[in-house]
This record gives sequence, C-alpha cells and structure tokens, in this order.
Amino acid sequence: MRSEPVILAQLTDTHISVGDHGPGWAYWTENERRLRTAIRALNNETAHPTLVVGTGDLVECGSAAAYDLLTEILDDLSLPFWPVPGNHDSSAEIRNRFPDMPWTDGHASWAQPVPGTNVTVIGFDSTLPGCAGGHVDTERLDWLADQINSAPGPTMVAMHHPPFLTGIDWMDGLGFEGLEELQQLFVEHAPTRIIAGHIHRSITSQVGPTLASVGVATAPHIHLDLSNAAIPAVINDPIGYQLHCVFDDRGPQVISHTRFIDRASIPRPIQVSD
Repeated sequence: MRSEPVILAQLTDTHISVGDHGPGWAYWTENERRLRTAIRALNNETAHPTLVVGTGDLVECGSAAAYDLLTEILDDLSLPFWPVPGNHDSSAEIRNRFPDMPWTDGHASWAQPVPGTNVTVIGFDSTLPGCAGGHVDTERLDWLADQINSAPGPTMVAMHHPPFLTGIDWMDGLGFEGLEELQQLFVEHAPTRIIAGHIHRSITSQVGPTLASVGVATAPHIHLDLSNAAIPAVINDPIGYQLHCVFDDRGPQVISHTRFIDRASIPRPIQVSD
C-alpha cells in the first residue's frame, strides 16, 4: 500500500476587490464568485489537504475594505490558510488580518512546520511597496538560507514572484531585483519544492536542482503569448488551484496536481480493461 502524502493546497492571485477601479475593472468583477467556487471545491476534496497556502495578490488594491471581503470569504474555508503577500497586497493589512502567522520583522515572511509532520513551509516575501516586480535583498536571502538549512525534513518555499523568467515578455519585464542571487541561493541551499504565483497560469521550470512552479489563478489568467511582440492581455481560461502531495519516504518528493474548476465537468466513471 502506498504511503499517505501530506497534501498542501495552493490558491493564488485571487485579486479580491470592492468598488470600481477604472479601466480594466470589468475583468475582475467576478473574482469574489470565483474564489467562493474554489473554496467550495477545496472543502469537498475527498483527500483533504492539511492547509491552504495563498501565494499573493490576494486582493487587488490593498485596501482595508478588500481585506474585509477577503477574510469574510475565507471564513467559509474549512482549512487553515497561510498567506504570502503579493505586489497588489498591503503587508501591513495582511499582517493584521492573519495575526497568528509567525511574521518576521521587516519583510513579511514566515516559516513554520505543517502540524503533525516534519514538512516545513517557508513563506518568502518577494515584494517591495510600490513595485510590481520582485525584490529580494541580502537580509531576506540570509534569512531564507537559514530557514532551509534548519528545516528537519521536506521544505516548500512559497513566494509570489516566480524565481525564473517565464517567456511572457511583458510580465518578465516587470523585473525581479536580486533574481540571480536568489537563483544561486537555491543552487546552494536547495529546498524540496518552490511554488509561486503572479503569472496567473500554470508554469513549471527548474531552479538549481529544485522544481519551481507557478500556480493557476482564480482571477482571469495572463494570456499565453510567447512571441517578442506579445502585448498585455488576460483571458478567461478555466480557473483552479494546486494540490501538492509531499512524500517523505521517496527522497523526499513532491507531486503536484492542478484542479480545474468552474468550467470543468463532473467525473464520469469509465470501464478500464486489463
């Protein structure tokens, strides 16, 4: 019989907002409904995740009213929710709304074990106020290396900005200060897995020896255009979330699945021949 994994769910880029924010606002008006749909699906998973990691851009504009709505929606989630800030979030608000997280001083990072396991999740703050792109500095890098090195077992680093270029030029063009230094850290201090958000669609890459991925958003997705002439665009692809299965008796190993919801059909049993 196979061993039972520790299942960690990932929600990302929910972009909850209130009020009309001008041009482009029409793309975000259903984000509340989309997140509520995702939460119902998470609550109904037959193999229940232990917790949900939120990899940033939880709200659209960082306002107190937006966090009021976000926390009201999350009240329906039957699982613990561990948030990481994104560039649209307010670090002060996210700290205030989730006071039980072991936030660091300065940057809004945290690290803590998954209850009842030797798995550690490291929430790594890659944001800088007023900057859409990623940002890390020596203080953050030193802290991250210490957390990875001191973890007793499998380690999952959760951050908003992916630590690699995606090939979607206009998103990559937002920049990531300290990216090369972060990539080198992951070579020298390799976690078991890296998960991120920001790009709103499923992407995988390798950073050093570690698989790194971007989670599928519940908000509208970034349109996939890998040409040099790509223009900023979003698209209503099927939304969803990730389920990361962490095994500690396989190396360790993390196996990730994407749950598509909202426009997915119900399962239809089939016959399988030998």
